[in-house]
Amino acid sequence: MAARREVWRTLKGLKAEGMTFFLTTHYMEEAENLCDRICFIKNGSKVTEGTVSAVIAASPYDNLEDAYLWYMGEEVI
Repeated sequence: MAARREVWRTLKGLKAEGMTFFLTTHYMEEAENLCDRICFIKNGSKVTEGTVSAVIAASPYDNLEDAYLWYMGEEVI
């Protein structure tokens, strides 16, 4: 867990300095905390992209985890 926090701290620092980076993750908490824009891809095709808030707003849910499941066509618990 300490390593993950250190990576987050490093990426947030780079972001604050204006650096652009691509992050691949399945953890929506990570995407929400580290990314300005996100893109969901399913079977090699783009499903949606935009700011975190815009992607959430375009779904029927109010959080990124549930919105992700909805976009992917998976059951939201």
